[in-house]
Amino acid sequence: MTSRLPLDGIRVLLTRAADGGDALTRLLHAAGAVVESSPFITIGPPPDERPLTAAISQLEHCSWLVFTSAHGVASFAARFPMPLPERLKIAVIGPSTAAAIEQRLGRAVDLIPPAFVAEALAESLVLTAQRSCRILLWQAQDARPVLAAKLRNAGLDITAVSGYTTVESAPADALARIEDNDVVIFASGSAVRALVHEVGPAECARRLRGKLIACIGPVTEAEARRFGLHVEIRPHASSALALVEGLSAYFAGGRPGCST
Repeated sequence: MTSRLPLDGIRVLLTRAADGGDALTRLLHAAGAVVESSPFITIGPPPDERPLTAAISQLEHCSWLVFTSAHGVASFAARFPMPLPERLKIAVIGPSTAAAIEQRLGRAVDLIPPAFVAEALAESLVLTAQRSCRILLWQAQDARPVLAAKLRNAGLDITAVSGYTTVESAPADALARIEDNDVVIFASGSAVRALVHEVGPAECARRLRGKLIACIGPVTEAEARRFGLHVEIRPHASSALALVEGLSAYFAGGRPGCST
């Protein structure tokens, strides 16, 4: 008899774009889940190309290149098709961004913080980077200011540019999609806000009641709770593997809840 998979038959709604090559999608399928992908945000062009062009022209003088998302890596790679300077070190916020670096830029990263949040990345860079070095931070237009602020406050020479914009684009039938699934996964605060702005905070909280809400990362969890959503799963590690393990434990009866 074939053993039952931990998420066998569980219907999961991913509120971000995903395909067969997406790690979270692969792991969910491998655990037996039925996955529906419905992006609640889209990635738009940067607000102004000129700062990006200027930053790239000075890249050879930088010691560190910092990314906070795979979207940022894609944006950079589209504008810098040549090999990176060998002396340039790369810091990223987490393993998904590191994988994007290897895939799109052909380099291993030099620094990943122990916790996959901007605060931890800032602390790791402050401890690692020399005060005389120059840092290029490539991020979203609506990125939290904490990373750039902490680096500047530590005396580091940092240039922060907006490599792309995040556009709220929850589908008109978002509530119907939620109704059809058992689990709703939010991977960013932007996706939470997109849903709330589409249907309203009260209706959002009401229709998600009874659904299992899972979040990747403490920032996403905080945004969901700000709008009155009950987050049941938020693993300590902000990774696809940790999230699927948390979901599997929940449906196995372990109900691990949220890590703090």
